[in-house]
Order: sequence, then C-alpha cells, then structure tokens
Amino acid sequence: MRLNINDGEHLESPTDADVEMRVEQLAVDQFLVLTSQPGHFVQTYHKSDGCFELERRQGASQDHYAVKSSTITIDDVKKAFALFLRQSAELATSWNWQQLSFGPEVDLVDEEQSVSSDALVEYHGVLMSADWPQEIEDAQELRDYVMHGQRLGRVVQSEQDASDEAASGEHSGLCQECGVRTAQFHVPGCRYEQCPRCQGKLVECSCEIDID
Repeated sequence: MRLNINDGEHLESPTDADVEMRVEQLAVDQFLVLTSQPGHFVQTYHKSDGCFELERRQGASQDHYAVKSSTITIDDVKKAFALFLRQSAELATSWNWQQLSFGPEVDLVDEEQSVSSDALVEYHGVLMSADWPQEIEDAQELRDYVMHGQRLGRVVQSEQDASDEAASGEHSGLCQECGVRTAQFHVPGCRYEQCPRCQGKLVECSCEIDID
C-alpha cells in the first residue's frame, strides 16, 4: 500500500493510525490517494465547501466509482480508507457508489478496445472524442515529473483553477481544455497545467522535463 498526501508526501505501507491522522489533517483543496497497485485505489478530496469527494477504482476505467459528496462526512472517509487498507469487500457495499463518467448508452474506452477516432462519447458529462477519456485515465497514472534532476509531484486541477477557466457554465468544474475534474491530473500538454517547479503555466515556462 502507498499513501499519496497531496503529492507532497508519500507513505509506504501506512498503518490504520497513519491513514486516520492524514485524513484528519487534510486541508481544504488537498487530496489523499491510497493505492494497492496501479489502477486500484481509494481517494478523497477536501472541497472548499467543507465536503469530501470519495472515489474508488478497481482496475479498469469502468470500475471507477464515486459517492455524492454531500452525503460524505470525514468519518465516512476514514472508514473507506480503513476498509481499503484491509482490502475488505465491505467497501463496495457501505455507500451508494455510482459509476463515474459515462452514460449507460456509451461504451467505455480501454486499451484493449478499438474505437473509431471520429466517434464521440460522454465523459464527465460532456461529449469528447472516443479516445480522449483514456488519455485522461492514463494521465492519472503519471504522478510526477523529473525536472532539472529533481523529481516533483504534478499539480492537480483545483477548484480555483476551474473557476478561473470558466466563471460560469454547466461544466465549469472541469478543465476547459483537457476535461479533467477537480483533484485530477491534467493531460500532459494541457495549457492549464501548473509547473510544479516554478508554479507558472507548464507549457509557457522555461522549466524542462528531463527525458530518460
């Protein structure tokens, strides 16, 4: 198990006490991700209104679920992380989980699928090209950059970013360019991604990402 604390700190093999303390200390506009293996995690985001988003994923993108944030308390977050830490099946039945992102009539895009490049799917409530949701999912696995010899955690989309990008509109909570939600990593190359080194716009700053 690995606990990611707002991409500023990582704990390997955290205990129940570690996880509970980090949840209690989670400030507004910060997130926690507890991962057992790639694509298998539970995560929370502390919203500016004091509520918590709670999500879990069990591998493929169609196995990514969320609970309505208005129903989630900090005690729910503690319990969910504790259940995931123990790999308890109770996690899947303790809340009213809803599959994320896709309407029932839309096929999910995963690596093994072949989808026409000009097809459209609904993702995060908006229409986009059929291959773009996988770009968003893949971007969540890229959690840091090596820049000028230093490994730095990537910066997620924040609620303030979203409000700055779109002051109003049905989908103002999403990045207006790459379509990620609050607390998700931008798709690399997005003009709204913040540089973790200088805090400017990554596509505009002079910082360089090291190439292996």
